[in-house]
Amino acid sequence: MAVAEPPAIQCTALTRHFGALRAVDGVDLTVPPGVVFGFLGPNGAGKTTTIRLLLGLLPPTAGHLRVLGHDLPAGGRAVRARTGTVLEHHGLYEGLSARRTLEFAAGAHGLGPRTAAARVTEVVGRMGLADRLDDRPQALSRGMRQRMAVARALLAAPDLLILDEPTNGLDAEAAAGLRAAVRDLAAGGTTVFYTTHILGEAERFCDLVTVVRRGRVLGTGAPADLRRRAPVRAVRLEGPDLAARLGLLDGVPAAWTAVAPEVVRADVDGVDGVARLVAALAAAGVALHRVEPEGQTLEAAFLDLVAGDAPGPAT
Repeated sequence: MAVAEPPAIQCTALTRHFGALRAVDGVDLTVPPGVVFGFLGPNGAGKTTTIRLLLGLLPPTAGHLRVLGHDLPAGGRAVRARTGTVLEHHGLYEGLSARRTLEFAAGAHGLGPRTAAARVTEVVGRMGLADRLDDRPQALSRGMRQRMAVARALLAAPDLLILDEPTNGLDAEAAAGLRAAVRDLAAGGTTVFYTTHILGEAERFCDLVTVVRRGRVLGTGAPADLRRRAPVRAVRLEGPDLAARLGLLDGVPAAWTAVAPEVVRADVDGVDGVARLVAALAAAGVALHRVEPEGQTLEAAFLDLVAGDAPGPAT
């Protein structure tokens, strides 16, 4: 019987205070190996502080943290040796070509010249930079610079890759290219810890997500699982001459709008309301070709979680 691999990241009641500010407030996380894990939240949610804790750069105020089999902060050096990090500000050397930048970084990882040259060739091929090695960063697009930063993070073949808002400011094509490259890394066994406040991106891209706000975890699960928590308040219906058919019915549905002769949008009260409406229309002999509940997106789930986290009135 196969033994399950231990989590790449495991933290329990992880807490970090800066004076009266609770930047990370009792966070529980379990990140399996080889997944793209989305750490989602608005600015000020505690994402960057959490990254510093994961790298052993900050000691926690309370709680327990274990990354790649090492307890932190004591095991920080061992964790950093096995982790590639791309922060929002990439910090590339403007005076060096891409080749020299990557060779310098490889040397900093302790790779000899021959090994370094082989790794540079491998990572630039993976990131689509092979024909840009002689360019300096200022000659590269923002998307190419981000790819270069990821390539630099991959030189030591990390087991964990931390990406902090990596698609900020990228156009759609560059962002899609970067996501595709990262998905390939996860398929090869690298665990990716991906912070973003772009919820649609996380919905399409991540295997598992955690929503945080004000340093606290509001929800964790696969994007599809979190979507199902979102309330459904409307449904899009399609059927032959549907608008005309509904116009002949008395109060079914109670409120609706014609989008086209064969498409209407009706108000409902949750998923059960969708089922009741479809059953009522079927009983009235109205044919439906498509029923599409609206509102079950990761963004809607996030907003619902945040609304539930809003502070109550002062007492």
